[in-house]
Amino acid sequence: MKLRTLLLLSYAIGVIIVTVVLGFSAYKMIFNTNLVIFTILITLGASMFAFVINYLLMLPAFRSIDRLSKESREIARGEFSGQVEVTGSIETKMLAEDFNEMTMKLDQMFRQIKQGEESRNELIANLSHDIKTPIASIRSFSEAILDGMITTDVERQQYLRTIQRETMRLTDLVDELMDVAAIDKKEPKLEFERVWIDQLLVNVLEGFDVQLKREHRDVHVEIASDCQSVFADQRFLMRILYNLLENALKFSDAGTGIAITVVCEKERIAFRVKDFGMGISKAEQERIFDRLYRVEKSRNLAHGGSGLGLHIAKKFGAIT
Repeated sequence: MKLRTLLLLSYAIGVIIVTVVLGFSAYKMIFNTNLVIFTILITLGASMFAFVINYLLMLPAFRSIDRLSKESREIARGEFSGQVEVTGSIETKMLAEDFNEMTMKLDQMFRQIKQGEESRNELIANLSHDIKTPIASIRSFSEAILDGMITTDVERQQYLRTIQRETMRLTDLVDELMDVAAIDKKEPKLEFERVWIDQLLVNVLEGFDVQLKREHRDVHVEIASDCQSVFADQRFLMRILYNLLENALKFSDAGTGIAITVVCEKERIAFRVKDFGMGISKAEQERIFDRLYRVEKSRNLAHGGSGLGLHIAKKFGAIT
């Protein structure tokens, strides 16, 4: 039974009881039939008038409850866009406001879940495609060597270098996938320690030593005197610098230099990695930290990339 019907029924029962009791009491006290009938009619008239006034006063609350019920059914069907108009008594308004706030938060939560699922599916699809490429390359070159198609040592060395390069590329993709998994954790485990900046940069640059020598590149490092160390998670810092440096090398020509500057800004430390490559437009600069975003020029095999490096660097920077 609806609340409106229940309230009206209870009011009607109350009117009937009052009328019967009043009529019986008047009859016993007065013994005048006409006067008793008149008293009953007056009572019924006053009750009906009170009923109309009471109904009009309760009507906004009834309507609000009906709207709340309707919107509740919409939410049950997965629709969160509706809002209940705030009318009626103070309690009804508070209930409607709380309901609207709950609906808005549910809408935001489900949108975030949906976006997260879409982003995760897109990430898996992109990485699956990117992983297939080096695997296919490794397989084809290794089969060529095993089948005896390579007759000279020069060609064999060239094929082995290609296999090595594709293996490193595959390793980078797996590392990026692990980094994304770490970022998606609500509370990633951090191990804070004092990290000396110069040693940190040496460790990172050692990973690019072969590439730097092969491409005849120089790296200029400048560390501010007040930024000799930082209290942070060294693993995350190394991944940040590795991704930034890898991106700089990827999008600049062989023979050009790389500049790394370390400065302190208030209570933060800033690592600035500068290359002298092709550059990107201002519009693209606003999106380069988005997950899976790749500048159009980076979609060819010469540059490669999953579109995760800078996104990971930014997220790790925020966490650290």
